[in-house]
Amino acid sequence: MLVSCQESLLSEQGASECVLELDITRADVPVVVSRAADAELAVTITDEKGQLRAYYSEGYAPDKVSLAPGVYTVCAYSENQDTWHLANQGKGEPCYYATLQVILEPDSRAQAIMSVPMTNYAVGLKLPNRFGEFFHSYQLVLKSGDREVAIREEDKAYFSVEDGGFTYTLSCINNDGEPHTHTPVLFSDVQRGKLFLLDYGYDIEPTESFKAEVKID
Repeated sequence: MLVSCQESLLSEQGASECVLELDITRADVPVVVSRAADAELAVTITDEKGQLRAYYSEGYAPDKVSLAPGVYTVCAYSENQDTWHLANQGKGEPCYYATLQVILEPDSRAQAIMSVPMTNYAVGLKLPNRFGEFFHSYQLVLKSGDREVAIREEDKAYFSVEDGGFTYTLSCINNDGEPHTHTPVLFSDVQRGKLFLLDYGYDIEPTESFKAEVKID
């Protein structure tokens, strides 16, 4: 049995009640005006002693929460903190996390406005025009930390900035059956929440001589 939302809280009996309004979105996703709390994020609320006062799983955070007066920490996150790198056959997926401290005075109303950033980054591939006319197969291998991921043009792979950048190697076989593998290239200037697009172009002619420009989105 799956529990979609487990809540333990709220105001202590006899205490004046406060209202905390949640305005939570992922930083790289347009605001959904119909919902104040992003449906893709989980939310926890803990008091100043670190005791959990409320937990809402992804898709179940309300717009408003009733609490007793006090100091609280609101944490909004994707529930894949320990598994994001395993998703999509090891290519990974976005991971989000942020916290915010709020103070609720007696009989008051406050807002928790949070733009929750992605904590990892993505790498994508763009091949040059007419690439398929000269090469019948290819593979881009990305390495970062202890992970090695192979992607194609329609894929993205996700990595942690703590692993210190990534190397990329494009291997392909031309229509004459000749393999070409480029020397691995290191890109170290990685940042959270960014897409690093390896945009390949030909040096002169569409042969084995081409290289990538790293574009950041």
